[in-house]
Amino acid sequence: MELLLQRGFQVRCLVRRSRPDLGWAEGLPVEIVRGSYYDVDSLREAVGTVDYIFHIAGITKARKPREYNDGNVLSTRNLLEAAATNSHLKKFCLISSLTAAGPSLDGKLLDENSPCKPITTYGATKLAAETICQLHSKQIPIVILRPPAVYGPRDHDGLQIFQWASKGFIPGMGGREKMVSLIYGPELARAIVEATVSERTTGETYFVADPEDYSFCDSMAQVAGMAGKRARTLVIPKWLLFGIAGISEAVSLFQSKPPVLNIEKVRDLVQKYWVCSPKKLEDHIGFRTQVSIEDGLKRTFEWYKEHGWL
Repeated sequence: MELLLQRGFQVRCLVRRSRPDLGWAEGLPVEIVRGSYYDVDSLREAVGTVDYIFHIAGITKARKPREYNDGNVLSTRNLLEAAATNSHLKKFCLISSLTAAGPSLDGKLLDENSPCKPITTYGATKLAAETICQLHSKQIPIVILRPPAVYGPRDHDGLQIFQWASKGFIPGMGGREKMVSLIYGPELARAIVEATVSERTTGETYFVADPEDYSFCDSMAQVAGMAGKRARTLVIPKWLLFGIAGISEAVSLFQSKPPVLNIEKVRDLVQKYWVCSPKKLEDHIGFRTQVSIEDGLKRTFEWYKEHGWL
């Protein structure tokens, strides 16, 4: 939102009717529309006169496959149905995920021609959302972006890993040689805006990431060093992770929120290579990340500390 405002856009945000606050939109000069991804009429009201639609919302944690489908597939279908009524829409941007393609089996960077083999329900539903977008591409100008793991200020999903690393503990899920593609949150925001406003990207799908992949353990060792700790990597056996996840799923049946760790999440975490190439996006619109991994990790660590998250 902030980047769009900085670039002179008028911004309209769809906020769930049930949400009591505006989150990071609080206090910003944006128009708020209350609605639901499951109420097409409210979506038509939200997108009926806009130039660009950024579909960022989705479900990353759920108890049942149907919940992933509702949050990632049905929501996309409904938003596209509403968007189809906007005759002057310039671009619909879907934020998908590297998980829609699945992990690399041999460590080679996946590109947009690599076959998609998602290994989790989340990844499968993100791929299904992509397919729905492609089916609408003759009617609606669409671009699809697939980020890998995202880190940065405000991020809750990566917070726990930073918390572990700041205590000197690095969980070696996937082994000590685990390699990952990453992107710093503000850099992803820049990629989303630039890919969406570009006419060159219509009808295309892109990975968006730093140009090189990273050792997960080495990256987290940098965070440990920022906290003044000596990094200790502990390789956690797969059987133990799956066991903990099974117990966590069972306990969650008696709680209101889905578990932080479930069997599908473990299946994701133990993969050795989550790596992709951003070359196509650079070739098409010249986008290349500008924040180094060292600076990105430092900025994230300092933000967590400043806001009392660490």
